[in-house]
Amino acid sequence: MDLSNAITLKDSDEIISIEDNFKLCAGPGAGKTRFLINHIQNIVSNSKRLSKTRKIACITYTNTGVDTIKGRLKNTGDYVEVSTIHGFLYRHVLKPYLWILNEKYDFPLDGINGHFEVEPTYGLLEEWVKESNQWNLLIDEPLKLKNALMKLKWKLSTDGTLELEFMEFYHRKVGKYNINKNSYQKYKQICWKRGYIDHDDVLALSYEILQKEKWLLDVLRTKFPYILIDEFQDTSPIQSKIIELIANKETIVGVIGDHCQSIYSFQGADHKKFNEFTLKGMNYYKIENNYRSTEEIIAILNDVRNEEHFFQYSPDKKSGKKPKLLVGNCWSAIDKSKELCCGVLHVLTYENELSNILRYGIESECLDDTKYEQMYQEPNNRGNNIFNVIRSIEHTKYNQFKDAIYYMKKACRKNNNFGNRDAIIAIKRLMDNYDKFKDGNITNFYNNYLYDIMEKKNKISRGKIRNYYDKLKYREVAAIVNISEGVTSYRTIHKSKGDEFDNVLLVIQPEKYNEKKLSDFLIHSDIEKEENRIYYVALSRAKENLFINIPKLSEGLRTKLDKFDILDLP
Repeated sequence: MDLSNAITLKDSDEIISIEDNFKLCAGPGAGKTRFLINHIQNIVSNSKRLSKTRKIACITYTNTGVDTIKGRLKNTGDYVEVSTIHGFLYRHVLKPYLWILNEKYDFPLDGINGHFEVEPTYGLLEEWVKESNQWNLLIDEPLKLKNALMKLKWKLSTDGTLELEFMEFYHRKVGKYNINKNSYQKYKQICWKRGYIDHDDVLALSYEILQKEKWLLDVLRTKFPYILIDEFQDTSPIQSKIIELIANKETIVGVIGDHCQSIYSFQGADHKKFNEFTLKGMNYYKIENNYRSTEEIIAILNDVRNEEHFFQYSPDKKSGKKPKLLVGNCWSAIDKSKELCCGVLHVLTYENELSNILRYGIESECLDDTKYEQMYQEPNNRGNNIFNVIRSIEHTKYNQFKDAIYYMKKACRKNNNFGNRDAIIAIKRLMDNYDKFKDGNITNFYNNYLYDIMEKKNKISRGKIRNYYDKLKYREVAAIVNISEGVTSYRTIHKSKGDEFDNVLLVIQPEKYNEKKLSDFLIHSDIEKEENRIYYVALSRAKENLFINIPKLSEGLRTKLDKFDILDLP
């Protein structure tokens, strides 16, 4: 997208044509959700092509985004369907038409019920290594094998065919061994046989169905004469291709995004796709307003963005304090930031591990995953079930009730007829006793609070497993729980996406700190580098106060960072 040729909209209330394909580049704080809502309402008011069965498809990246858009739409519910891309494709392509691929893949059609992030159990790994003759992978480091397989993704080759690949070549290495490429498909088939459909599978299988049965494209075009896609910079090449196929005729497509906020390459997104994506008769627009941040923060965002034809400004000339560089350890930086700002401080980190260390106050440099290997490998899945209950509890703490119920049912899935009501009762009972077990060990948690909720197994009583669980603390396990979407004041940058906060502290962990990289980011930024885009997203969440914590800073670089106040921490 050549921004020099894009039409500049004065604000997100400006009206554009509803019968032309369009692409809008809107930076942080530009009001793109407001623009999207206005455009939907304009279509509903003026289009002759809508009815109870012909709707606008509004697609965004996260469930939080879906809820936000639904909450802002008024009197348009009968004409708009809001969902994630995965939800949209599952509902309209995969679920009703998966049988089209059954001759090729032999799915248990009655056993497919939704899509989720597939985490292979130890039993699933055993079955896979046996069938693929790769026992060496499981014997040495089973947790690393599990984490590696979760990075296996579908990719679209240049000839339009689908291939299973790891996002990075080194992801296929587990300890001393590489995963055989000819076993990737076997892993998927074992998952599918069990009814496990990954989010990534939804995209790939939907694409394959649409390629095989082109008449289904006409079905989608008839149902949805308009498709609007928010956060388009986060879409993968497969998603982009599906949209291109649908938009080939009749359906009007509008995409909204910002290539500088593309940060999901680990999920298959390609930041170049936003600029490259084009359709016949497409109009190009940009909004350079930033209603969110102060002029002092916007000045830094413009430096980092470093683009000739896109320069944000504060339309209401909102002024504030200079952003601050806090030089020292992260604990001191958190205390100092809270002292300097009023209100809640949101702490953002690159890595989930550091976010959890700060959130749970674990004063150690890292969380050691190997501590949980024995839990993962315990026979009859007791360790996995304990972990899923802890997931349920931790999601409940942050009002993520849908996920909490899901994990509780997953932990108790072998109990006959254990449904939503049973899960809610179990969760309430555990939450009522939370203060009694949160600082104790797993032996106490399981024997005294969990044993009679789960499928009856032996209590943890003696031997090596007792010694192991006696030493393993509840909060150490809770600290590795990955909360689905950002709901805490300690988040990864990725989970802060789409949100905004009065006060932001970005903590750059010592292991990732490099002064040359910091200089390149803040002074001579190359926004083509994903690490820079991730940190750009972090800085752009701040409305009033922005703090950045780094472990050290040379005198030479201090003199160049005049847009910051620099404070040395004790």
